[in-house]
Amino acid sequence: MIKLEEKQNGYNVLSDLVKVGVIEYKDFWDGMPYISLIKIDDGYRRKGIGAKAMQLFEEEMRGKGEKAILVSTQVDEQAQNFYRKIGYTECGCLILENTPFKQPMEMFFIKTL
Repeated sequence: MIKLEEKQNGYNVLSDLVKVGVIEYKDFWDGMPYISLIKIDDGYRRKGIGAKAMQLFEEEMRGKGEKAILVSTQVDEQAQNFYRKIGYTECGCLILENTPFKQPMEMFFIKTL
């Protein structure tokens, strides 16, 4: 059974009462939740735990009156496939290649609650 346990700036992800990951978020534009970190421990990946944790997180945010959730990932990471699979859609990007922060493009996703 997957549950969320509230902590400062997010939630611990529990599987049968064992902490197996975290979801952390910040307020973007003074109100819209932006997921700054979702991490599921290696031994628990590809078992549906991340998707279930995100579903529970979305329910928590909906219960707090939020209308949408933002998340981002670099375009060279596999996470973008996960976000699409659970219903998030692309909504913009951040390009830093010609700056001192050189990194792959950061792609933003949104899901309306």
